[in-house]
Amino acid sequence: MFRILISDPLALYAGLATNVHPGPLGGFPPFPTIDPNIAFTSHALGHRAALDVLSGHLPWWNHYEGVGAPLAGEMQAAALSPLNVLLALPDGQLYMHLSLQIIAGLSTWALLRKLGCAPLAALAGALAFEFNGTFAWLANAIVNPVPFLPMVLLGVEMLYERISQGRRGNAAWIAIGIAASLYAGFPEVAYLNGLLIVVWTLVRAASLPRAVGLRFIVHVAAGGLVGLAVAAPVVLAFFDYLPISDTGGHAGDGFASVYMQRSTVLGTWMPYAFGGIFQLPGIEGFWGAIGGYAGIALSVLSVYGMFGKRLRSLRIALAVWVVLTLGMTYGVPGIHALVRLIPGLKFAAFFRYFPPSWELALCVLSALALTDIASQPRPVRLKLAVVATTVACLLSLIPLVQHHVVPTGAIAHGGAIFGIAVLFAMAIIAWRTDTLRSPAVALAVVLIVESVVNFAVPMLSAPRHSTIHLAGVRFLQDNLGLNRFATFGPIAPNYGSYFGIASINYNDLPAPTDWTHYVTAHLDSNQDGIPGVTRRDPNGPSAADSLVANLDAYRRIGVRYAVVPFNIETPAYEKLHRYLTSAPTPGLKEVYHDEVMRIFELPAPTPYFDAPGCTLTPQGRDALHAQCDKPSPLSRLELFMPGWRATINGNDAPIVRTAEIFQQIDLPAGESQIQFRFLPMHMKWAYLALLLGCLAFVLDVVRGLRTRKAG
Repeated sequence: MFRILISDPLALYAGLATNVHPGPLGGFPPFPTIDPNIAFTSHALGHRAALDVLSGHLPWWNHYEGVGAPLAGEMQAAALSPLNVLLALPDGQLYMHLSLQIIAGLSTWALLRKLGCAPLAALAGALAFEFNGTFAWLANAIVNPVPFLPMVLLGVEMLYERISQGRRGNAAWIAIGIAASLYAGFPEVAYLNGLLIVVWTLVRAASLPRAVGLRFIVHVAAGGLVGLAVAAPVVLAFFDYLPISDTGGHAGDGFASVYMQRSTVLGTWMPYAFGGIFQLPGIEGFWGAIGGYAGIALSVLSVYGMFGKRLRSLRIALAVWVVLTLGMTYGVPGIHALVRLIPGLKFAAFFRYFPPSWELALCVLSALALTDIASQPRPVRLKLAVVATTVACLLSLIPLVQHHVVPTGAIAHGGAIFGIAVLFAMAIIAWRTDTLRSPAVALAVVLIVESVVNFAVPMLSAPRHSTIHLAGVRFLQDNLGLNRFATFGPIAPNYGSYFGIASINYNDLPAPTDWTHYVTAHLDSNQDGIPGVTRRDPNGPSAADSLVANLDAYRRIGVRYAVVPFNIETPAYEKLHRYLTSAPTPGLKEVYHDEVMRIFELPAPTPYFDAPGCTLTPQGRDALHAQCDKPSPLSRLELFMPGWRATINGNDAPIVRTAEIFQQIDLPAGESQIQFRFLPMHMKWAYLALLLGCLAFVLDVVRGLRTRKAG
């Protein structure tokens, strides 16, 4: 925003940058974020969806990934989220993340005030959640649903208040939060957050008389159903795509047997005890699986908050939630068995996606603790909370030592010193409670400072300068036409979507099963499920080797250009380099090069549209004009998938599969105007659900306003 540090993922992940200078904390590593999908899915695909929306088209399909793939149904692009349009702006992802954090902070503050927390306590709890570990470490689509968890719980509490007072229920905020969580683009996080919402609702219902509690549950469920109806288009698109897609590790037994290594549990309290992100060799698995942290102050206050009298059942439930979710995350015997018992849980990477919910639980407990301390401090309880947190930190050192993990480097040492300093500050306050004018204020300040400092560390690892080379991108934009290109380095997978140039590469889940199978069968037999990400045999043929071996197969799917790094004198490009330096090399002709890439042209790639005996005039990828001397089959190099519809002169034309994965229709003799359109199956029913959901929402709001005026 202020050009002090660079937030643009292009600088680190697109393969187009040189002169990348690290920020104050050095790098790379450490990196400013854990998951590079901040670039490949959230940034690249989200930008494509934003451009589609602003051009007046719903982003159901992406022509620029693979040989075409669903866009909204892919979910991670958050294609239909209202906030996603910000990605059309320069630095739009930064504005989107700021918006999410502001929503998270305001929603949490309102929730805590509704729970009766003091203003300062609510402010501290809200800021702790606004700057939580998930926002600090992850910036891809995982964070998108996070702000809407406190929003839904605020709606639950507002409904609880109205029902307990005998007034008409109003579930508007529940509906908004549920719908926004689903449109946000990461269903696993939305689902896991939903489990906490269910627990919260049942606990609150138990504190009401039976009939009133049942009425409360019914109203909460109704609000949830309205939210689900409003989100029906994106939900249907996702479930329409899911059965015919490759979901990688989410299939089969999923993550039922996976958990975090206990040697890294110290990171829950001292998040930088292991250095910056991906900085310390040997614990890459920690950074590859973790999804957030708690911190010292939040832990101390949460332990204190567990034992308050007001809202006792809710406090206990939140504490149990934290214990169970962390127990599943770190494979605690008995607790981890819940992964197989809770429906659908094993299909989500729960160890990474649970943190937002237990972070919020800790923030609520901490705000309740600060409220209790402000009204009647209990020094003994605060001392015990400090001791308990200290013991937890000391115990977490045992597996660390057992596994011979030795944190090194300035960030690791600084992180440990900062954590100890926070613990020491909490101890001073606990042992001097009687002499302090306002221990609650002191504790709140420590909580806020710790949250902000921990949040800021990854930001200081962002680049402070880079040079992004876009001339090669412009060459492809000017010359590619309706053909595709394959990248073996620069213009990273999915960034073809960002720039509007069709790339067969992708880094995405879910991915079309037909296409992933086609890749391994014809293009690259050593390729794992996601091209450009992993290899089945790291010592086997490289992706560039596959280009040399299967050049004709690339041509048959319309690949006109191959993009490789400027320097290919490395083992991964050995066969390609040998092929290019041998004479003659009719299969590849260099047509462009710059500091980061070389572009080679393949001869005579199969055209995107082809119909023997016809003169074709394409009008984009979804429309063309044809003049045929006789009836002829029209082939189109776009992925065959249910939901595609073709019309010829306004009349429906059946689409059949051809060349294993592509589309074909029959053209009549004479002049034809052909139109293709993709819409997920049964979407008309989803539109109807959306309409009914919006009507129910408006009626609920109007009824609530009338009740307020009558009161």
